[in-house]
Amino acid sequence: MKTKILFLFFILFITSVFSQNKVDVFFDFNKDIPNQKSILSFNDWIKNNKNVVVEKLHGYCDSVDVSSYNKELSLRRINSILKILEENKIAISETLEKKPFGKDFELSNEQYKNRKVTLYFNKIKEDKSIENNEIIIDDEKIIAKFKKAKKGDLIRLFNINFKFNSEKINPDSEQILLDLFEALYKYPKLRIAIHGHICCNPNINDVTLSYRRAKFIFDFLIKHGINAERLSYRGFGSARPIYEIPEKNVNQELANRRVEILIVETIL
Repeated sequence: MKTKILFLFFILFITSVFSQNKVDVFFDFNKDIPNQKSILSFNDWIKNNKNVVVEKLHGYCDSVDVSSYNKELSLRRINSILKILEENKIAISETLEKKPFGKDFELSNEQYKNRKVTLYFNKIKEDKSIENNEIIIDDEKIIAKFKKAKKGDLIRLFNINFKFNSEKINPDSEQILLDLFEALYKYPKLRIAIHGHICCNPNINDVTLSYRRAKFIFDFLIKHGINAERLSYRGFGSARPIYEIPEKNVNQELANRRVEILIVETIL
């Protein structure tokens, strides 16, 4: 009876080490979804940590089975946690380290401790160096920006959030694109170029992700009825950072990871 109670305690255990900026989420044997208790505790952590950015996800398994299978299971556990984070709009670093372990780590004698994903994160602090009037959050502000814009002006959209390593936007960012569409619809003579930028990558020639993100916005606007002749797009990668790379903190990474709208032709 005592052994059974201990086993139940172990499989439902989750621990958070805030001083070290990490959280351990535990799994049942051969499962890639956190156990019930862990999900509840992890959801509580998410609720109280909206202002963080996740830097690393390390996955682990117990000593059962061969290392190659365990590494594959560890990766599935990592992806399970990543999905939960994205669904809850937790910021993910562009340089997220996803590292699955098979048996190539120091295994604990207590097997439950080996069935886990360790999440490493940093707190996001408010950055006063970015002026509030540069961050567009609603239709009224977007339209006002375009109404005042002159040929050659750049309008920065910092708050279009993309899924990790993807051109797909998070659901909370779709309204920003709808507002952008409304502004273009209201001013039919306006022509723009969509510029994508990323953070963290020292290779300025790697423009693939920023290109895909700019094209996603281009395709979104066309899908909603904006003539393609009024639009163009380009990815700059990390070649035009606001802050020097490597960035010094999370806020600088978020500032560098942005979309800019170049005014090609004005309203009048």
